[in-house]
Amino acid sequence: MNEVCYALVGQRRGRVWYGRLRQRQVGDPGSVAFDWAWVLDREERRGDIVGFFHTHPPGVRLPSQRDVHTMRAWVSCLGKPLLCLIASGDAFDGYLFANDEDEGQPLDVVERFPRNAIVAMEGEEIGHA
Repeated sequence: MNEVCYALVGQRRGRVWYGRLRQRQVGDPGSVAFDWAWVLDREERRGDIVGFFHTHPPGVRLPSQRDVHTMRAWVSCLGKPLLCLIASGDAFDGYLFANDEDEGQPLDVVERFPRNAIVAMEGEEIGHA
C-alpha cells in the first residue's frame, strides 16, 4: 500500500489545535513527500500551517527517524511548533514538535472528523482542562 500525506492547515488556541487536511500527496510503499513549495507558499500567504499528516505501514504509529528529522527541519524553517499526525490502518496518533531538537511529544487527544477536519489536544486530557 502506498503512503499518503497531507499538509495540516488551521490554528492553535492554547493547548487545542484545529486543522484541516489539505494538498494530498501519494508516495511509494515506504515513503511519501509533502508538496514543500505549496507548504511554504501557504505559510507565507496565510501563516496557517500547523503540521503534517501521513500514513505508516500497519501497526506502526510512532515517528520514524526520518519523520523526526523532517519535523525538526520544518519547525526550524517555519519557526513555530508543529504537529506530526501518523495513521496506521484505522488508528492514528499525534506528536507535537516544539523545537528543532524535539523528539516529538505524544498528544493526549487526536480526533478526525468528516471533511478532513482534525482536532488535537496537548497537555492535560480534555476532561481535566
